[in-house]
Amino acid sequence: MTALYIAIAVVLLVANAGFVAVEFALIAARRSRLEPLAQAGNRRARMALAAMSDINRQLAGAQLGITMASLGLGFVAEPAVAHLIERAVESFVHLPSGVLHTISFAVSLALVVYLHMVLGEMVPKNVALAGAERTAMWLAPVNRLYAIVFGPLIGLLNRLSAGLVRLCGVEPIDELSTTHTAQEFAAVVEHSAAEGFLDEFDRSLLSGALELAGRPVRSVMVPRDQIVAVEREATVAEVVEVMSASGHSRVLVQDGSPDQVVGFVHAKDLFDTTGTRADQPLGDELIRIVPAIEEETSLEGALALMQGSRRHLAVIRQGGRRTVGLVTLEDVLEVLVGDLFDETDRAQGP
Repeated sequence: MTALYIAIAVVLLVANAGFVAVEFALIAARRSRLEPLAQAGNRRARMALAAMSDINRQLAGAQLGITMASLGLGFVAEPAVAHLIERAVESFVHLPSGVLHTISFAVSLALVVYLHMVLGEMVPKNVALAGAERTAMWLAPVNRLYAIVFGPLIGLLNRLSAGLVRLCGVEPIDELSTTHTAQEFAAVVEHSAAEGFLDEFDRSLLSGALELAGRPVRSVMVPRDQIVAVEREATVAEVVEVMSASGHSRVLVQDGSPDQVVGFVHAKDLFDTTGTRADQPLGDELIRIVPAIEEETSLEGALALMQGSRRHLAVIRQGGRRTVGLVTLEDVLEVLVGDLFDETDRAQGP
């Protein structure tokens, strides 16, 4: 009979470990890793995803299994182990019955608790956390069968716990969120870089991309007093001279004031006119429309505007009227990849 109890105790210990592993695996597993496998036809991955979509019920089932296995282990294992210890001690030394039972009980209890904590709790927890997706897929079929057998009881416990949670003003969820906020993702990027998984360029690129949505365009704009512009009545030769002096291939065109920007002129549009129209004013056919945005617009919004309008620059307004600056595509890209230099930029010393 003792051997049977020991065998039952081993089964209960394994079951306890399995329920603990399922619990941690379903919480730690990432959908982004399981979904490609499920789409490729992996049945275990599909079963794991289904379990993750019903997390409340699954955790209730795991907790029920852990509780039943732990109670059964204590009920079966402690007396069986105590009996073995009593027989072993009696073969070496004769002790009073009360003393012998006390010693065997204490030793067996300590041994069962140790095995339960280490093999039934800590080891499966670490295994599940180290390979959450793999563990979830391997245990998903067994867990599904268990959930079917004990479905009514699990459902009852789940509804009771959900009701108590609602009484506390908290709405229970059926699926864990695996999404991250921009701030959380930024922390992940910094941590990955610190651990050596990302080089400095990748870290800068990802961090810059995360900044685009929350950083206003005014933070990278060319201020109003530094904008290079020509008057609408300027001649082609004068515009070419301004471009040569500034090193810019695009120059704003204004009508008497920076608040009256009418467009911009591109250097390539002047190539065929410098000989024949050098002394003539800019015509409307040479002036391109320039988009305008508010200074509070995010860099992401500015980039989308320039992409949509197929322009490499935009005027920045305040209150829809006053020009406060200018932003170029290069200004936005430098947030992503750092300073960009071309042939017209002078090398800077250390």
